Amino acid sequence: MPEDIDEELEMDRGPSRPASDKMGDMNLSPKQLQMRYSDYSTSTMKTLSSLDLEKINYDIIVLLLEWIVTGNHEFPTQGAILVFLPGFAEIQTLFDMLLATTEFGIRSKSRYKIIPLHSSLSSEDQSAVFMKPREGVTKIVIATNIAETSITIDDVVFVLDVGRMKEKRYDQTKSMESLDTVWVSKANALQRKGRAGRVQEGVCFHLFTSHHFQYHLREQPIPEIQRACLEQLVLKIKMLPIFNDQEIQAVLEKLIEAPSLEAIHGAVKRLSDLGALDDQADLTPLGYHVGSLPVDVRIGKLMLFGAIFRCLDSTLTIAATLSFKSPFVSPFGLKQEADEKRKEFAMGNSDYLTMLNAYRCWSEAKKQSSHQAYMYCRDNFLSIKTLQMLASLKQQYVELLSDIGFIRPGIRSRDVERAAKGGSDGVENITGLEANVNSSNWKLLSAMLVAALYPNIVQVLTPDTRYHPTSSGAVMRAPNPEEMKFKTKLDGYVHIHPSSVNFHMRQFTSPYLVYHEKVKTSKVYIRDCSMVSVYPLLLFGGGGISIELYQGNFILSVDDGWIQFLASSTQVAELVKDLRFELDQLLSDKISQPDMDLLTCPRGSKIINCIVDLISSQ
Repeated sequence: MPEDIDEELEMDRGPSRPASDKMGDMNLSPKQLQMRYSDYSTSTMKTLSSLDLEKINYDIIVLLLEWIVTGNHEFPTQGAILVFLPGFAEIQTLFDMLLATTEFGIRSKSRYKIIPLHSSLSSEDQSAVFMKPREGVTKIVIATNIAETSITIDDVVFVLDVGRMKEKRYDQTKSMESLDTVWVSKANALQRKGRAGRVQEGVCFHLFTSHHFQYHLREQPIPEIQRACLEQLVLKIKMLPIFNDQEIQAVLEKLIEAPSLEAIHGAVKRLSDLGALDDQADLTPLGYHVGSLPVDVRIGKLMLFGAIFRCLDSTLTIAATLSFKSPFVSPFGLKQEADEKRKEFAMGNSDYLTMLNAYRCWSEAKKQSSHQAYMYCRDNFLSIKTLQMLASLKQQYVELLSDIGFIRPGIRSRDVERAAKGGSDGVENITGLEANVNSSNWKLLSAMLVAALYPNIVQVLTPDTRYHPTSSGAVMRAPNPEEMKFKTKLDGYVHIHPSSVNFHMRQFTSPYLVYHEKVKTSKVYIRDCSMVSVYPLLLFGGGGISIELYQGNFILSVDDGWIQFLASSTQVAELVKDLRFELDQLLSDKISQPDMDLLTCPRGSKIINCIVDLISSQ
């Protein structure tokens, strides 16, 4: 090393003893840094001393890419380049930075093909990564860990790994997923290294030190069972006779990589809130049926209620989107145009009804021709492969409901497929008019979402009313979207995700939203949501209805008073409470006896019709 290294790195400062291997580089003195990396050059040492490994250094990535493509090195001069980044935002940042450079910018478009790869992109966009570019063009793929194991890009020669990934973790105390940026494990890093040189010699650049790899990375990723929601697993265990006399905790504690007690108790609590387990943590009839369905508990509950309230086709479409993903796509560089198109499908202040509307419009386009359906998807930023998958899921759901007795027995998914005519998916054709008589009642569909997703409720808090002076007098001014506040019972204030149709809303006719999923990134976000009115919350909300007299007004409340409504009289309050009691009894009977026909049962038919009319009239 050069003789002036002491002066350049100020080696006379700080401790001179070797640091613990577990101590990060940022916490070392210059002398300790030299001891740790004694074989490195002065310039490398200076870079390390100022480098924050906890942040992604995009400048280094750009410089490294420029160095690779100029060919001033001993490595191969041809082949695709794969860059691993944690998520969509990081991909967008690097993508924009590359386009702003002289080497990779617009003027160099003929020499480079830069392709972002993320799970939110459509299958059609993702397929571009497999195409080999013409001679003289270098393909640069910027990807998340979807390119680590899910897909293989054969012509990749160079891999750049920043050593980070997004990992879903479940917060048991808040019933919320968080999408955390974490260091990869050693196994992940080696897997990424293996992406280079599938068909010829390759090179992998890990943008972290070998010391960091050796002493700071886990050997393996955290097992999924220790970071995931356990509801489905708990239900499956409860359904197995071999575990009838054992507590859930005792069963799961025997696993090699057992989940925490907090995670187990949290899953049992949520299943009790959903009505799948009773106070003794035993299966209820509802729990037995949703446990028989290979879907999330809430999605299974939505399917059952759709069958009971005769809006089957629409609820199965919504269930499919919740189980799989939204059919809307946002290509790179066209996000604003895609968002505008999505707004054109918006219905009822609801992301779920918006997706349902898009699915129906695609079905109508299919009636004309397959080509027309393709063009419709292209023009409206819809993924045709996602829509086809949703149709397939719906057909499978019909078979599942038939198997457990909630619709006509003996229906197979292939029967539904054969019943598909004129662009339809066959669900409405094979299940019949009576099962779908309410499928176009969007107020009822919103109520079904309450029944399935409760207690996932958000309060909408609007600012004080303001008035705008005009020549004809003061006019009430709608609040700006950023003035709206949203709150859940457990989390406090949350935010509507920018992808939601409700993100820019300035007014809500009801102060409550229901949601399927919340996730913590930089903030706590509600991903998709739907506005719901008073009666669905009273009829399908958690617990019984309480009636209190406060300052001369009758207050109806559910969920220990968190959700409250004003009744015009004691008669109205008692009527709603009695109707809720009758509904609970009827649903309990139906779920206990799936073959019970509510159409021919005078009491059942009367209650269902009364509730449908009540919800529809609001």
